[in-house]
Amino acid sequence: MTALCMGCKKKEQPEDRPATTVIVAGPQVWDVCSEHAERFGTKLAEVFGTDGLEAAVEPRGSVVITGTIPGYDPEAARVALENAGYRIVGHVQEDTALIVCGIRPAPHKVEEATAAGTPCLDATQAGAFRAAVTSGRWIGGDTLPEVAAKTAAADVRRETAEEKAARREREAESLETYVEWQRTEVPKRMAESSARWAKERKEKEDKDLRRRVERSLPPQLSEAQQIRAWAKAQGYKISDRGVIPSAVREAYRHAHAGQGELDLDVAS
Repeated sequence: MTALCMGCKKKEQPEDRPATTVIVAGPQVWDVCSEHAERFGTKLAEVFGTDGLEAAVEPRGSVVITGTIPGYDPEAARVALENAGYRIVGHVQEDTALIVCGIRPAPHKVEEATAAGTPCLDATQAGAFRAAVTSGRWIGGDTLPEVAAKTAAADVRRETAEEKAARREREAESLETYVEWQRTEVPKRMAESSARWAKERKEKEDKDLRRRVERSLPPQLSEAQQIRAWAKAQGYKISDRGVIPSAVREAYRHAHAGQGELDLDVAS
């Protein structure tokens, strides 16, 4: 199953073009062809501006692709690796940085990788290649697949109908697993990412709002300061410092308890 350009699908173009570029913005991911990638890049440059510098792609050495990559045709897989800074070669050498193994990899290339100790990325695992394209992390920590010796034409002709059916069933199951992962896990993970992002954003906005409200409020007065302010407003003579007379405190409590003011003579 080949990943198709979402831009062409949205525009309902008659030709379904294979996706060669992945555009990531927060939790959203789009598969687009080279033409739509160039269009979107131009629009982003118009919005954010550009200083004329191209994004630097750090060279990562050579890489070998063998077998069918689920969700990508050979050209799209090659372009994805080249965009990540790799140089595609046909045979594994001592300085080869990575071998990407898809469905039915070439036995001699696997043997070359085994002899050279080349790291392997198992692209038959559901979403493994797409995850590497999206994250930019090409980690070759997988085990090289076990392959039989190169099959000659005579051996192919001797393959029984049962063996052929079993082989095709295994290949179909591998593709179905990847399709099912795309149908169920990708939307689920995107929804979880969106919910987590929305929660974190709300918490930040609430925190900023509380900080602004606290700054806008007048400073809190202590109980002694409140009593002195009340007493002065009622005409009592009271100093700004020292012990507050107990009669004033009692009058303040009565006034704020709804009992009315006490008839006190604290002016003397």
